Amino acid sequence: MKQFSNHEVHEVSLPWSDGTLSARLWIVGDKTVVGVPELGLHCYGKSQTEAVFRLFTALLKYYRQLKLHQSKLPSRGLDHLERLSGWVQSIEDRMKAPKLEANVVSIGRRKN
Repeated sequence: MKQFSNHEVHEVSLPWSDGTLSARLWIVGDKTVVGVPELGLHCYGKSQTEAVFRLFTALLKYYRQLKLHQSKLPSRGLDHLERLSGWVQSIEDRMKAPKLEANVVSIGRRKN
């Protein structure tokens, strides 16, 4: 990961995002802060890797909570759920094994 100087806010790409979510990263003292401004969610860590990992897990936990309480959400929560749904779907699509053709290949010898 790139190293940034203190107090400079940098726009960084949010992996697997379709562009509806962005991420910002900055350093304050000895802490790295990373956040998704569209959701108002920020995490910090002693390193960039730790902060990004915390953000990734926080986004997944937040998505699960939103999905669990979908019927009770106000419009803001539904907007957050919609944004995160596309992000989570793209992660799941990348984790799936590619579809293989249904060609059957015989391994054994044919008996006559």
